[in-house]
Amino acid sequence: MSRKSIDETISIPLKKLREDAIIPNPSKPGDAGADARIIGFKKIIHENDKKELIEIDSDTYTLKPLERIGCSLGFSTAIPEGFYFKVVPRSGLALWDGLSIVNSPGTIDAGYRNEWMAIVVNLSNKEVILKKGERICQIILSKMYNYKFIETDELLESERGLGGFGSTGKR
Repeated sequence: MSRKSIDETISIPLKKLREDAIIPNPSKPGDAGADARIIGFKKIIHENDKKELIEIDSDTYTLKPLERIGCSLGFSTAIPEGFYFKVVPRSGLALWDGLSIVNSPGTIDAGYRNEWMAIVVNLSNKEVILKKGERICQIILSKMYNYKFIETDELLESERGLGGFGSTGKR
């Protein structure tokens, strides 16, 4: 990859929706992701056939094992056409606390204008306390490619062939 393509800067319009929102920026030059911080919590409620998100008025939230919570990030964007963002787990939170992003990677499309949110799950066997202002996920800008599927009766051969899931993991 040429240095020129790395040095290009794409401007992303970002609107803070809450005064305490912190604009994500890569920590160091060359970092692929920027850490995003928790600005609020949205509890997932299932009652009868009704599903909704309820804002929780608290500076902390105790996430139980296998529970998930919406972590508001406090901003919205106007991503340029041809790009999208991935919302992915932070490696330290995954390793040490067992936290992940449920729909990893979460996808923020160019046309999305609502508040960004990370859907966090606790995959550990212990409770984890989440705090407003804490770094909860990384966001990574990605280039989108237009594509279409073309139906065919034959596919080119490959070394793997018709091997199924796990067929390359020979021990």
